[in-house]
Amino acid sequence: MGKYVSVRGWLECDEHTVNEVKKIRDDFTASSNEGLLDEDKLALYQLGWTFPEKQINWTAYVFYGADVREYHLDFMRKQLSEMANIRDVTGYFLIDDHDGDYHLCWQIYENKIVESEQQNIVFNK
Repeated sequence: MGKYVSVRGWLECDEHTVNEVKKIRDDFTASSNEGLLDEDKLALYQLGWTFPEKQINWTAYVFYGADVREYHLDFMRKQLSEMANIRDVTGYFLIDDHDGDYHLCWQIYENKIVESEQQNIVFNK
């Protein structure tokens, strides 16, 4: 059956890069990401993306939140890696589960994802 992990976080963009993030999301949705997920599961997971209707001041925040199968984390990381390649995009994502096996943090900056253990996050303990 497989267990689920919670993936939630955000990307910080500007008015131009938010459209690039949306395009990557759409491209991953259209291509079924080369068989990593079946089409129904892919469509379901891609519903976790929320884009701002209008940018408030100078930063556009793109949010993601969903519980995904543990073995689909590679898909999420691959998609976020593509988004991390966009100039000046930063982000922060928490990945964990109810069993306590996952306490990961994916930080996006300088065109890469840096994975670390979650530390000093009080609400998630």
